[in-house]
Amino acid sequence: MRPTDTSDIAARVGVLPYDSSDGLDAAVSEAVCCLRARGIAVAGLLQHFGDAVPGGKQAMWVEDIGSGQVIRLDQPRGPGAIACTFDTGALARAAYLLGIAAGSGAELLVVNRFGGVEAEGRGLRPEIADAICSGLAVLIPIRVSLLPALEEFLGGPATRLPASARAIEAWAEALFPRLAERGRSPAVVA
Repeated sequence: MRPTDTSDIAARVGVLPYDSSDGLDAAVSEAVCCLRARGIAVAGLLQHFGDAVPGGKQAMWVEDIGSGQVIRLDQPRGPGAIACTFDTGALARAAYLLGIAAGSGAELLVVNRFGGVEAEGRGLRPEIADAICSGLAVLIPIRVSLLPALEEFLGGPATRLPASARAIEAWAEALFPRLAERGRSPAVVA
């Protein structure tokens, strides 16, 4: 199914706006597990944070849902580093994995983040656009301050979801009616 207008895109693109990502990645991971257990073909990238690194940040990792492959997105630069630690080569590898995931027969694609690089027109934007244009449902965590850039990219609003596994699962139930027919997963807790 190809999206035909912005209302279709708005329904099929779920965004998880956040100011603080505390608990966000755990909610997405839980929802992915529950949806996969209920028969939805979910693919894409999950984001994880690791130990603290110099400059007050944490190590950033993405995990390919299908293969379990993990890529570190930041470059350790030592205690005196103040410049950006983002590894563009790692982002290119993540984009490659996301493209493969989108073409894998998935029904729902998880994008680890729509971040500053995507807001500037680079990063994972081509893979996100391809997935949306192919009719996939796409789930994207995004910092609240970047919502205008995402909505400009989409040509309109997306469905905003709270950062909870149950909210993500309810959104998926609306997109995939067979989920509602089967009932809710017993592993999901409101």
